[in-house]
Amino acid sequence: MPARRPPPKSLPLRWVVVAIVLFIGVYTFLRLHYGKRGKPFEPYHDLGERAAAQRLAGLGYQRIPVDLERPAEPLAAARLAPVPAEIIGAFGGLPTELESALAIRPPLPAAITGVTAPREIAAAATYALQFTCAQPDYRTQIDAVLLVRKDRQLFLLPSFGRIPGQLLARSKESVIFASFSTQSFSPGRYSVTLCGGRTSKSWEFTVK
Repeated sequence: MPARRPPPKSLPLRWVVVAIVLFIGVYTFLRLHYGKRGKPFEPYHDLGERAAAQRLAGLGYQRIPVDLERPAEPLAAARLAPVPAEIIGAFGGLPTELESALAIRPPLPAAITGVTAPREIAAAATYALQFTCAQPDYRTQIDAVLLVRKDRQLFLLPSFGRIPGQLLARSKESVIFASFSTQSFSPGRYSVTLCGGRTSKSWEFTVK
């Protein structure tokens, strides 16, 4: 009877662990270096946004891009709006039609506490405004403003996001500078509602 060959020796456990660690390291490097950069695809959220955009368009709303800044110091009212609009208080929350159209209700600030905005603007110019609002806590800050227009009505919907890491806001009061183009606006008078959770602000301006 031929002699049996001894079974092959298995690798020591430590070499298996080393191989796994090396594989994970190389994979992570390649993933970060060559992988797609930017915001990841979030199926539920992204598809919900597309559906909401379609519903808003079906109801006659046009979405207008907004540039957003958080100035270190509030801009002087006279510089921002030499002829200021008359700002009035309004009920908080979203109009019923808008709320039903949006797939995900934006996390509105609790209250809009102040607005500085011009009463008049030249056609095809940039309309700029500054507003203050109350944050729910020190771990959030305004990170987006949605602007939708229906005929001569405009609705500004600021929303909060979490501050990454362990950073905290200096105050619960946020000062926001926002601007948008009036390129698609025909001459005439427009009304604006800046929406907050409990209280909102409204005003009118004229495109010349």
